[in-house]
This record gives sequence, structure tokens and C-alpha cells, in this order.
Amino acid sequence: MTNTQLRGESPAGQDEAAHRRKSALAHAFSLAADEYDEANGGFFNPIGARLARLAGLRPGDRVLDIGCGRGAVLFAALAEVGQEGYVVGIDLAPGMVRATAAQAAGRGLRNICVRVDDAEALGFPDGSFEAALSSFAVIFTPDPAAALASVHRVLAPGGRFAFTAFGADEPGWERPGAALNAFLPPEAARVRQSRAARFNPLGRSPEEAAELLHRAGFGDVHTVEHPAATHYPDAEAWWRSQRAGGWRGVLEAIPAERLDEARLAALAELAPLMAADGSLVRRTAIRYTTALRA
Repeated sequence: MTNTQLRGESPAGQDEAAHRRKSALAHAFSLAADEYDEANGGFFNPIGARLARLAGLRPGDRVLDIGCGRGAVLFAALAEVGQEGYVVGIDLAPGMVRATAAQAAGRGLRNICVRVDDAEALGFPDGSFEAALSSFAVIFTPDPAAALASVHRVLAPGGRFAFTAFGADEPGWERPGAALNAFLPPEAARVRQSRAARFNPLGRSPEEAAELLHRAGFGDVHTVEHPAATHYPDAEAWWRSQRAGGWRGVLEAIPAERLDEARLAALAELAPLMAADGSLVRRTAIRYTTALRA
């Protein structure tokens, strides 16, 4: 039977800044949960399916999806492991968990569980899973070493870990984001001042990711890149995708009285990227990293 469990408590001794960051992420993605799949599923769902295939999942595997969101990896993994297998999705955002659990229940899926949990302190016994997957989630955790240690612990010997990160973006697409960042209050702007500040080493480069993985006890580390394209019929579709995704936290931090001004500034930066019919295509390289638990 589909199971939803909310843990919601921070690990003991968690650094206050890290706790604030996680709380902000959980709040932003909970707000975006209802619109997330409709606005962004066309981008995330094919990536989740590819990640599940690259992880080498087998019928009967027990699989953990870290940062499951609206199920881009979760449902793809379930298709790979079949009725004999089992998948568990975790997310920091209660809104995402509720929406995804309801979707699973609506589809009559019984070998699936969705719950609130923290990648840095996973609430599962040792060796619970044959595979752990994470699409655009572990790259944001404040303590990636703790997250990898936690993943290593819950994997069975020889278990497989696979995750995605963003590679190079097509030139020009940094400008709309920069326009939005310009409307942030000083403290929020400082936090987002660079790509490096937003991603931990797992998301910055394959070399840094491999070093962290090896330190955590993983071997046979491989990273491959595949292109992904996002199609927007017009600039407003792009704006809706920002409100329903990872940029929701930025938009929430912009003073309400300036949000429409920020929106217009961002849309103006999209003009050079538009096709003659007003549509947009964003091309991004996606990095897929796989590793084995020693």
C-alpha cells in the first residue's frame, strides 16, 4: 500500500546555516509542488528515465530516490524493478511528498513509499537498498560528505549510486537569472552570487564529485554527459516554469512590490534568445554519474 510518512525533524547538532538553507528549500519546493510536474516535467522526466536506465536497475531491486520531487526518477525506477521490486522516494519538501504520494495512490501503485527525510541522515537501516538515485538533489545538500556517508550506509555491498548534475548551459541563458538576482535583498543576493555558491562539489565538476565519492567508499565512478532541451512556446511559459521549480525560492525572496518589475526585467533578457515565432529552446548538458558501493 502506498505509504506517506513525515519525519520533519532536523538531525541533532545540525549547523544552523545548513538548517536554514534546507528549510528554505523545503518551503520553496512545497509551494511549487502542485505546478511542478506540469511546468517542468517535460525536462525532468526524460532525465529521470535515463538515470534509472544508467543505474542498471534489475527486477526485484529495492531502490531509494533521494530528492524525489514529483517522481521523475521514482516512477521510472519502479518501471525498471517491476512488481517484485520496491522504491522509496524521500524529499525535504512536505508539499512534494504529499503530491507525489497522492499521485502514486491514484495510480494504484503498492510497492512504493514516499516520505520526508534528509539525505544527510537517512532514516533507514544499513544495507536497505540495492540502488540509490538522485536527480538534481544531492548536488544541493549543505554537507555532501555526510550525504554520501549516509547513502553508502543504506546501500547493500555492491549497491549502485547514480545522480545527475547540470553541465554547461547554452550561452545567454544566464542573463534572465541574473536579472532576477538583481532584485534580491543584499543578504539573499550574497548567497546566490555565484554558481559555485549554489552547488556543492558533487555539482561543480566530475573531478570533484569523483574525489568525494572515493573518499566515501565508492568505486568504479563514471560520468557521462547527454544534452537536454527544454521547449517553451513563449516567454510566459518560461516564467511559469521558474515559479514552479528551483527558482521559486528566489522569487519568494524578491520584495512583493518589485516582483512584477523583476519579471519584466527577466523577460526582456529572453528576447535575444527567442525564435521568430516567440518560442524558446534551452539546451543544457546533463551530467550522469554512477558509482558502486565497495
